[in-house]
Parts: sequence; structure tokens; C-alpha cells
Amino acid sequence: MAGNVAASFAYVIRKYSPPMKRKIYCLTLAFLIYSVGVLAQAPSGNNWHLEKEGNGIQVFTTAGSSGIKRIKVSAVLNGTLNQVSAIFRDIARQKDWVYSTRRAYLIQKTDDEHLLYYNQTALPWPVSDRDIAIRMKLDEDATHHTLTIMQTGEPTAVALQKGLVRVPHLSGLWQFRETGGQLHADYYLDIDPGGSMPAWVVNMFAAKGPYETFVNLQKLLHG
Repeated sequence: MAGNVAASFAYVIRKYSPPMKRKIYCLTLAFLIYSVGVLAQAPSGNNWHLEKEGNGIQVFTTAGSSGIKRIKVSAVLNGTLNQVSAIFRDIARQKDWVYSTRRAYLIQKTDDEHLLYYNQTALPWPVSDRDIAIRMKLDEDATHHTLTIMQTGEPTAVALQKGLVRVPHLSGLWQFRETGGQLHADYYLDIDPGGSMPAWVVNMFAAKGPYETFVNLQKLLHG
């Protein structure tokens, strides 16, 4: 989508704009590409339904293509982008805040912005625990005081383990904006936990994990 819009806009610039004005149009084009790209990252649609609210945290759900609800969380937290960045990079510490995490460890670190890690989620008996490798990219914009974190599941990055169900799909997007010592956060999650659990069973507990994760994150930010 972004490529098509940008190409059309560039054609208009070349054909109709005077040379002295092309610099202005090119700057506009760059902004357009950036804006469309950012919008494309977040799930579209306005049919979000409030499922749970408290402690400055709101959890919304909407229908997913597989019958499993997609999640959106909006929250206001006390903290800084530097704190959030440090927490996300400390993979082993996920047990302290990511809901029901039994085990987490770093697989590969390309640089400070690109990490691949493993996560195992504990589920109550008789349901089997889930696991998956997740590729994470952190993008901080110091000028606009924002931090964007994208998480994509890579189900084949690690070998299957006996007794665990591999999560076949995970896509997460975190967006943080710092203003006056507070963080305005939005989180989107689209996940298929795999296995034989019916979608309606998964949906019954869809809001609990994200809500508890944000509660735990706020505790870490408080120190």
C-alpha cells in the first residue's frame, strides 16, 4: 500500500512540479511514506470491544480471522522510554512480568535493536505449555519521544520439544510515547496458541494475560 501511494505521488512530482518546489514535495513524500508505513503496522478496524479495565489499563478485543480474538491494550504508565527499553532487552527477566512465562532466554542478538528469543508459557493442567521463538525489533525515536517494538513469531527457529505445543502464529506491536514522566502505551496482539483448544475457550481468557502483563510491567517501572 505504502509503495503504491508513494509511486503515484512521485509521478505527480516529476510531471507537474516546478524544479524549485521539488524539494518541498520530496519532503512531503518522505513524510507520506513514513505515515502510511506506521499506519500499516497497527491492526485496522474500529470494532474493538472493552473487555477489562483497571489501574489505568484498558483491554479491548476484536474478532480475528481464525475465530480467536485479537487484543489491543491501551494504558498510561509511570516511567520512561529508557526503562521500558531496558526491560524489553532483558529477556531472562520476562518471568517477572510477561504473564505466565515459565522460561525465556536469548537465542541471538544481532545488535541492540534486533533480538531473537525463546519463550515458554505455563498453562494449567491438563492443557500443555506453549512455546515459540520470537524475533523482536526495537525502534526508538528520540526526537518524538517514542519507542516502537515489533514482535514476530518464528515457529521453526528452535526444535520442537516433547510435551510442549508450538505456537504457530504470533504478531505483536508495542507503541510507547513519553510525555512528562508518563508513558502512553498501545499494544496489539494477534496470536494462535495452537493445539486442540477450541477458539471459544481461548477467547474466555483473552483479556487476562495482557492485563496482568501490563500490571506487572507497571510494577517493574516503579522499581
